[in-house]
Amino acid sequence: MKNLILIVLLFILGSSSYAQTTATITSKRGLNFKDLQHILYFEGISLEKFNIKSADLKGKNFQIIIKEYIKGTLTKIDTVFNSREDEYFRIKSDSLNFAVLTKMTDKNYFKIHFQFDGFSSARKYHVTPETAEKFTLKNFFGAKPQLPIVFSKLNYVLAYMTPYVRPDKSEAYCEVAQSEINPEKLHEKYKLPHYFLIGINIE
Repeated sequence: MKNLILIVLLFILGSSSYAQTTATITSKRGLNFKDLQHILYFEGISLEKFNIKSADLKGKNFQIIIKEYIKGTLTKIDTVFNSREDEYFRIKSDSLNFAVLTKMTDKNYFKIHFQFDGFSSARKYHVTPETAEKFTLKNFFGAKPQLPIVFSKLNYVLAYMTPYVRPDKSEAYCEVAQSEINPEKLHEKYKLPHYFLIGINIE
């Protein structure tokens, strides 16, 4: 009888152990949009994508120009890309698409990369260690869905900048980018110590 009771108890205990809640794990390869967002954030990379559209674009040339300002003084003008270098780069349709990626390196270099359909161009610029972590990429759209592009003129679309420090010591970026002040005059109002303007000229 004792042996029968022991067998029943062992059966009950064994059954309860197999009834424990379990879960499964699976593995997936490849990336989705959220994965890319996580990677960009982890690496400190900012990304902006642009589309310029006009019936008059086809056959035109364009230049990407970066201007560097330190304490309100223009210290550098850099033509990052000029489609006149080769016929291949001339705009071939009624639209021009490109992406801009920026990253601050551990050695206090601001890296910027322009990716077009089939080609790209990149630059890097030195910044001071004190301001390196303060820089961020901002566009000039604000709440507007689009901005006009005037041909044969430098049109500013982005700023890579340090913040405006308010009297209460709080810092602001969007207030500056959305102020609609001439970007070349931002230091006059906001006293930005260091910033870069990224523009495009289509002609």
